Amino acid sequence: MFAGRIVASFAAALALLIAGAAAQAAELVIFATGSMADPLKEVGEDFTRQTGHTLRFVLGTTGAVMNRLKAGETGDVIVISAEAADTLQRQGKLLAGTRTDVARSLFGVVVKRGAPTPDISTSEAFRRTVLAARSISYPDPVTAAASGGYIESLFARLGIVEEAKKKAILKPMGAAVGEAVAKGEAELGLSFVSEFAANKDLKAVPFPDAIQNPSLYTAGVFAGSTNAEAARSFISFVTGPSERAKLTAAGVDPVAKP
Repeated sequence: MFAGRIVASFAAALALLIAGAAAQAAELVIFATGSMADPLKEVGEDFTRQTGHTLRFVLGTTGAVMNRLKAGETGDVIVISAEAADTLQRQGKLLAGTRTDVARSLFGVVVKRGAPTPDISTSEAFRRTVLAARSISYPDPVTAAASGGYIESLFARLGIVEEAKKKAILKPMGAAVGEAVAKGEAELGLSFVSEFAANKDLKAVPFPDAIQNPSLYTAGVFAGSTNAEAARSFISFVTGPSERAKLTAAGVDPVAKP
């Protein structure tokens, strides 16, 4: 009888503890651009396991994300280009003191796994590789100015813009470029390396330094977030030393904390 009361009391206490933990757990809405999507999801799994906070991602190109925010959507955390973060900060949409640089996203060339590794060791080698490819794919500059816009400017700089455009298959963002290469729709893909890392059917090679154009991505808590404390903890977790290896494996270059 006495033992039964102890067991019942313990069960009740455990139920209250679980209920309290569930009540404290939040669902964080994370706005992010495509090149940071897979890195954040990788790190986010660790964050959820350790904190109980779940994550819901709202993804798109920088332009698409900014348009959604302009239309009135909001969330808890945003991870976006530093230039776009400047705009949001000026508009008062980021909580003061929460802006934190996360990682640099690097450009690369991708081919189907098993295909010969493309030689892009120099800008001239890159030029030859693009000209020799039967077909290429990269993000449409209209929908993805940060990636597609830079790639077309690079073609112009190398004097191959017309030749490249004739065999180009444009996609809305880098992940779709990778899918096109994996399916054999395009021989060569170009975009941010992080947009290819999750696709195991691909092999990516970063651009050489001479034509590399790293994009810095910055995190911040939305002003008005109802989960500001949990949002801050997510940013601290993503930029902490324990997650650097996962970010690197996901194709981005983590920013060292001062």
